[in-house]
Amino acid sequence: MATNRLLIGCAAAVVLFASRAMAQSAPAEARPLFADCRGTPTASPTVILEAGAFGTSADWDRVLEDVSKGGRVCAYDRSGLGRSPPRTGGLDVIARAHELADFLDRQGEHRPVILVGHSNGALYIEAFARLWPARVAGLVYVNGVGSDAAGYPLLMHELAQERALSGVAAAVGDIGLSGLVADALSEPGLSPEAAARKRAALTCRPCLRVARDEDRQVEAGVAAVGRLPDDVRQIPTVVITGSEDPPDWREPRDWREAESAPALRAEHGWVLEAQGASHVSPLARDRAYIDAAVAWLRSPWLGGAGTAPP
Repeated sequence: MATNRLLIGCAAAVVLFASRAMAQSAPAEARPLFADCRGTPTASPTVILEAGAFGTSADWDRVLEDVSKGGRVCAYDRSGLGRSPPRTGGLDVIARAHELADFLDRQGEHRPVILVGHSNGALYIEAFARLWPARVAGLVYVNGVGSDAAGYPLLMHELAQERALSGVAAAVGDIGLSGLVADALSEPGLSPEAAARKRAALTCRPCLRVARDEDRQVEAGVAAVGRLPDDVRQIPTVVITGSEDPPDWREPRDWREAESAPALRAEHGWVLEAQGASHVSPLARDRAYIDAAVAWLRSPWLGGAGTAPP
């Protein structure tokens, strides 16, 4: 009897421990992603902003301010980055697209949305559009990485170099020097509140590791997105290409061709050349290009055929 009571007691303890562990882990799984949403919903689609590598919703501070004047717009932190809790599951491009779908569901966004992706964020929105084209009213690629990069070996080599640099950034954070990462990757022109959030994200060691691991998936993600159904030509698409002189780290001709390809394939497409812009300046100093792209996609005439962009 004593042995039976001991076994029962041990079993009860295990069940209690397990239930407490589940209770402790459940909130992290159930907690929604952090979102910065502004503007009043209108008849035009909600705009969703997707940050690039090591980016968060804070990067979009000035764009949010401008685009919200015409309707609802949201930027969010992917899980494990910025103010969003970590979640179980992969960090690959397809997993991030599914995370975006879940985010939209939680936000109650059941109508098609306009997706704006910067740099690596463009690959996430392309994956989403290929998986759920009916949920997308328009696409904006801002100096974006897309599946077309697979056809350019030099571009893929540069993505591999970026992966190496992301590993360095996480390693620097691990030895307590994340402030150096923040200094290198912080953007000028943000509001004080957004600048503080951006710096907090870049001095967070676990966040830097997630950003590194996410960035390591991009090369494989280019191929994975290219294998998805290519039923997105009917989605109006704007490509914003930077044309800094002298060029920054990108090889201009190859990047221009790869970046422009989604808009050139689309039934309604616009390649918007951001003269004098850098890789990140369209998020702040040169954000008028994003404003113009979103305004075009919000235009009611896009339902018609054959009209060219301004």
